Amino acid sequence: MRGLSVVLAVVVAALSAVALHTQELDVEREAVKWEQVAHSDGEALYAELCAVCHGVDAKGHGPAAPALAVPVPDLTRLALGYDGVFPFAEVEKSITHEKSIVAHGTLDMPVWGKVLRDVRPDYKPARREAFVNWRIYNLTSYLESLQAGPPAR
Repeated sequence: MRGLSVVLAVVVAALSAVALHTQELDVEREAVKWEQVAHSDGEALYAELCAVCHGVDAKGHGPAAPALAVPVPDLTRLALGYDGVFPFAEVEKSITHEKSIVAHGTLDMPVWGKVLRDVRPDYKPARREAFVNWRIYNLTSYLESLQAGPPAR
Protein backbone atom coordinates (compact mmCIF):
# COMPACT_ATOMS: atom_id res chain seq x y z
CA MET A 1 0.00 0.00 0.00
CA ARG A 2 2.88 2.34 0.86
CA GLY A 3 4.38 1.76 -2.62
CA LEU A 4 1.12 2.79 -4.25
CA SER A 5 1.06 5.99 -2.18
CA VAL A 6 4.60 6.84 -3.30
CA VAL A 7 3.75 6.24 -6.96
CA LEU A 8 0.59 8.34 -6.63
CA ALA A 9 2.54 11.16 -5.01
CA VAL A 10 5.12 11.11 -7.81
CA VAL A 11 2.39 11.20 -10.48
CA VAL A 12 0.63 14.12 -8.76
CA ALA A 13 3.93 16.00 -8.44
CA ALA A 14 4.75 15.43 -12.11
CA LEU A 15 1.31 16.60 -13.25
CA SER A 16 1.60 19.68 -11.03
CA ALA A 17 4.98 20.51 -12.53
CA VAL A 18 3.60 20.17 -16.07
CA ALA A 19 0.62 22.38 -15.19
CA LEU A 20 2.89 25.01 -13.63
CA HIS A 21 5.23 24.92 -16.65
CA THR A 22 2.28 25.32 -19.02
CA GLN A 23 1.07 28.36 -17.08
CA GLU A 24 4.54 29.91 -17.21
CA LEU A 25 4.64 29.50 -21.01
CA ASP A 26 1.29 31.30 -21.34
CA VAL A 27 0.11 28.67 -23.79
CA GLU A 28 -2.67 29.89 -26.03
CA ARG A 29 -5.55 27.43 -26.11
CA GLU A 30 -8.04 27.45 -28.95
CA ALA A 31 -10.55 25.01 -30.30
CA VAL A 32 -9.62 23.27 -33.53
CA LYS A 33 -12.07 24.21 -36.25
CA TRP A 34 -13.29 21.63 -38.76
CA GLU A 35 -11.75 23.61 -41.62
CA GLN A 36 -8.30 23.20 -40.08
CA VAL A 37 -8.73 19.46 -39.74
CA ALA A 38 -10.00 19.08 -43.30
CA HIS A 39 -7.08 21.06 -44.66
CA SER A 40 -4.61 19.05 -42.59
CA ASP A 41 -5.89 15.56 -43.34
CA GLY A 42 -3.58 13.74 -45.75
CA GLU A 43 -6.39 12.26 -47.83
CA ALA A 44 -8.16 15.64 -48.12
CA LEU A 45 -4.90 17.35 -49.10
CA TYR A 46 -4.26 14.68 -51.73
CA ALA A 47 -7.74 15.13 -53.19
CA GLU A 48 -7.32 18.90 -53.28
CA LEU A 49 -3.73 19.16 -54.52
CA CYS A 50 -2.63 15.95 -56.22
CA ALA A 51 -5.58 14.02 -57.65
CA VAL A 52 -5.99 16.31 -60.66
CA CYS A 53 -2.72 14.92 -62.08
CA HIS A 54 -2.15 11.66 -60.20
CA GLY A 55 -5.80 10.57 -60.16
CA VAL A 56 -8.17 9.74 -57.33
CA ASP A 57 -6.55 6.30 -57.07
CA ALA A 58 -3.01 7.82 -57.25
CA LYS A 59 -2.12 5.64 -60.24
CA GLY A 60 -1.23 8.58 -62.51
CA HIS A 61 -4.42 8.89 -64.53
CA GLY A 62 -5.86 12.19 -63.30
CA PRO A 63 -7.87 14.43 -65.62
CA ALA A 64 -4.89 16.76 -66.18
CA ALA A 65 -2.39 13.94 -66.86
CA PRO A 66 -2.85 13.88 -70.66
CA ALA A 67 -1.96 17.58 -70.86
CA LEU A 68 1.45 17.07 -69.25
CA ALA A 69 4.63 16.60 -71.28
CA VAL A 70 5.90 13.81 -69.01
CA PRO A 71 4.02 10.72 -67.79
CA VAL A 72 2.52 11.09 -64.32
CA PRO A 73 3.92 8.46 -61.95
CA ASP A 74 1.85 5.86 -60.15
CA LEU A 75 2.16 6.97 -56.52
CA THR A 76 0.95 3.60 -55.24
CA ARG A 77 4.18 1.93 -56.36
CA LEU A 78 6.81 4.25 -54.88
CA ALA A 79 7.96 1.70 -52.30
CA LEU A 80 8.65 -0.89 -55.02
CA GLY A 81 11.51 1.24 -56.31
CA TYR A 82 13.09 1.17 -52.84
CA ASP A 83 13.04 -2.55 -52.07
CA GLY A 84 9.52 -2.36 -50.65
CA VAL A 85 10.32 0.44 -48.21
CA PHE A 86 8.37 3.65 -48.72
CA PRO A 87 10.89 6.49 -49.30
CA PHE A 88 9.25 8.86 -46.81
CA ALA A 89 12.02 11.50 -46.80
CA GLU A 90 12.30 11.49 -50.59
CA VAL A 91 8.56 11.95 -51.01
CA GLU A 92 8.55 14.82 -48.50
CA LYS A 93 11.39 16.43 -50.48
CA SER A 94 9.31 16.10 -53.65
CA ILE A 95 6.39 17.82 -51.96
CA THR A 96 8.49 20.59 -50.39
CA HIS A 97 10.45 20.95 -53.65
CA GLU A 98 13.80 20.13 -52.03
CA LYS A 99 13.92 17.48 -54.76
CA SER A 100 13.05 19.17 -58.03
CA ILE A 101 10.30 17.61 -60.13
CA VAL A 102 9.75 19.61 -63.31
CA ALA A 103 6.02 18.92 -63.49
CA HIS A 104 5.58 20.35 -59.97
CA GLY A 105 6.75 23.80 -61.05
CA THR A 106 9.67 25.93 -59.91
CA LEU A 107 10.83 26.43 -56.34
CA ASP A 108 9.38 29.93 -56.39
CA MET A 109 6.02 28.84 -57.78
CA PRO A 110 5.20 25.15 -57.29
CA VAL A 111 1.79 24.16 -58.58
CA TRP A 112 0.28 23.89 -55.08
CA GLY A 113 2.59 26.39 -53.35
CA LYS A 114 0.10 29.02 -52.23
CA VAL A 115 -2.46 26.48 -51.07
CA LEU A 116 0.07 24.39 -49.16
CA ARG A 117 2.17 27.14 -47.58
CA ASP A 118 -0.07 30.18 -47.16
CA VAL A 119 -2.13 28.93 -44.26
CA ARG A 120 -3.11 30.45 -40.98
CA PRO A 121 -1.88 34.04 -41.45
CA ASP A 122 -2.94 34.59 -37.84
CA TYR A 123 -0.18 32.22 -36.68
CA LYS A 124 3.30 33.45 -35.84
CA PRO A 125 5.90 32.31 -38.43
CA ALA A 126 7.31 29.41 -36.38
CA ARG A 127 3.86 28.06 -35.56
CA ARG A 128 2.73 28.46 -39.18
CA GLU A 129 5.83 26.58 -40.38
CA ALA A 130 5.10 23.77 -37.91
CA PHE A 131 1.51 23.61 -39.22
CA VAL A 132 2.76 23.46 -42.82
CA ASN A 133 5.21 20.68 -41.91
CA TRP A 134 2.37 18.78 -40.23
CA ARG A 135 0.32 19.06 -43.44
CA ILE A 136 3.27 17.78 -45.51
CA TYR A 137 3.80 14.90 -43.06
CA ASN A 138 0.11 13.96 -43.23
CA LEU A 139 0.09 14.07 -47.03
CA THR A 140 3.21 11.91 -47.17
CA SER A 141 1.72 9.47 -44.64
CA TYR A 142 -1.39 9.20 -46.77
CA LEU A 143 0.74 8.36 -49.82
CA GLU A 144 2.55 5.75 -47.74
CA SER A 145 -0.81 4.17 -46.87
CA LEU A 146 -1.59 3.73 -50.59
CA GLN A 147 1.44 1.58 -51.38
CA ALA A 148 0.70 -1.55 -53.36
CA GLY A 149 2.25 -4.91 -52.66
CA PRO A 150 4.76 -6.56 -54.95
CA PRO A 151 3.65 -7.12 -58.55
CA ALA A 152 1.95 -10.42 -59.34
CA ARG A 153 4.22 -12.92 -61.11
